[in-house]
Amino acid sequence: MIKKIILVTCFVLFACAEKRSTEINSVLKDFTGEPEQSGLGRYCPVVGTKGMVVSDDENASKWGVEILRQGGNAIDAAVATAFYLAVSRPHYAALGGGGFLLYCPSKKTFKPDCHIIDYREQAPLVAQRDFYIRDKKARTDLSQDGPLASGTPGVVAGLLAALEKFGTLPRQKILQTPIAIAQSGFPLSGQTEYALYERWEAFNDEAKKIFGCLDQTKKIKPCPVGTVIKQIDLAKTLKEISLKGHKGFYEGWVAKTIALKFQQAGGVISEEDLKQYEVKFRKPISGVFDFSRSSNFSVLKNFDKFEVVTMPPPSAGGAGILQLFYYSLLANKHEAFQFGYGASQTLHALSHAMGLVFADRAFYFGDPDFTQVPLEKLLNDRYLDERWKSFKPDQVNFPKTEGRFSEGQNTTHFSVMDRFGNAVAITTTVNDYFGSGFVPPGTGVVMNNEMDDFSIEPGVPNLYGLVGQEANAIASKKRPLSSMSPTIIRDMQGQPRIVIGAQGGPKITTSVFLALFNRLVFKISLSDAVLVPRFHYQWKPPVLSLEANGFSSEVKTNLTKLGYTIKEIDTSGIIHALERFPNGRVWGISDLRTEGGAVAE
Repeated sequence: MIKKIILVTCFVLFACAEKRSTEINSVLKDFTGEPEQSGLGRYCPVVGTKGMVVSDDENASKWGVEILRQGGNAIDAAVATAFYLAVSRPHYAALGGGGFLLYCPSKKTFKPDCHIIDYREQAPLVAQRDFYIRDKKARTDLSQDGPLASGTPGVVAGLLAALEKFGTLPRQKILQTPIAIAQSGFPLSGQTEYALYERWEAFNDEAKKIFGCLDQTKKIKPCPVGTVIKQIDLAKTLKEISLKGHKGFYEGWVAKTIALKFQQAGGVISEEDLKQYEVKFRKPISGVFDFSRSSNFSVLKNFDKFEVVTMPPPSAGGAGILQLFYYSLLANKHEAFQFGYGASQTLHALSHAMGLVFADRAFYFGDPDFTQVPLEKLLNDRYLDERWKSFKPDQVNFPKTEGRFSEGQNTTHFSVMDRFGNAVAITTTVNDYFGSGFVPPGTGVVMNNEMDDFSIEPGVPNLYGLVGQEANAIASKKRPLSSMSPTIIRDMQGQPRIVIGAQGGPKITTSVFLALFNRLVFKISLSDAVLVPRFHYQWKPPVLSLEANGFSSEVKTNLTKLGYTIKEIDTSGIIHALERFPNGRVWGISDLRTEGGAVAE
């Protein structure tokens, strides 16, 4: 609550009056140099000269940095951080979830090819299009709560695959501390307590036993902040993984227990589901952007080129970020950014771009192993130019493309770089808080409710009131659509410079873009770019969401006159990022919208 009050106070200070946000631009520095603090940030980033880990739990970041100090590389540290978070942040980083990993080696030490590891959850073998249809009606309760809501988890497979392919330290070393804190316990965080109250009714008895405390009437309720939570069964599962690797989770007693407990509870995940799970090694998508010749706006004239390396399908977020950068080039031709980030002209142009991105996302995107995603078309200049013609500077005007999307919001992201400049961005999730609320007894594993990210039936809203299309329909072993967008910015020499990502469901795409847009286009410091107020527009529902107290009443009035329906929200995405400068300094920024911390080696 204290952080929230402080953050709201900061947003009031940041609120931009019309035609005054050029004040932000007076402190701009070239991307090739280390910027000064602009004075807008209420805190300084963590600064180091070696490695850096930025995550939603400072202790997890410390464990990642300790791995760096013991000779590990960025992959070792990232995997260590992920396993720690699986223990300390079970409401969104549990072993029963899935995620995406982006790895870009330093050009100084390795061939500078970037790699994607897709360890997204996938539908069980028996799942089919009408999996949640009962008596001709869609049962969203079954796709959201309990054992039928879970897809086959990928976290363990993905992290171990990364460690085996790119890491240097043994998994026994990586898992040492996560096992220890699972056994000895950790103090419950404020975020985790909030998540417990949000999802308590969906918990099975095993989950309540782990995270519950007896009140004065001897009734079990969510444990309060600071309670030491011990996860003995999870420690046993982690020990089995440490001993046997991939087979320690996807075969053997852990897999047998998971399958048995699912079947006893009415679920369908089987030993064969777990045994057949495989990670997908994919090629990232990227785009090179140069604003220097596109405008008379002096801030953009001297901007160097940069490469955005990001996530391909089954995420739509990466393509969305690339589209948003291109649309921002087109918007600048209308001088949309002349009054700075907080002006209504800027918000209008970027909101229109966001609407176009989410319309495409709804209609075209799905698992590329099941759906032909026309990426070449969607990232083609001619296509984007034609789409942008719908923009009108004086009013809201969106094309009537049909389709919507669905997705949970309880993910987490963390960013890692080692002393050599190797960079890792990981975003992981269980979908809703504590996923399905189902913990197979004897394992300690909080299971996801990722099946709700599919379109369980066209036109039927999911947990978040949104609906989806055929491209994201359920099928056996299919992976649901996602917005998770681990992203790395490289300079034109191929060196990783910024590592960034976010949590927040559909707001991931817009949050990552806006932070990068402010850093790379308006050139404020990365710490300020993460902290400044954000906004979100996703086409359907047609509501422009503004972070509360972040924008002036004049801006909101002007946006309303343009035709927007305004809604104020507490936060729009949570970002953890870092930036490395040519002088060797590394800045780590952990978003004050949540708990967490950056730690330097």
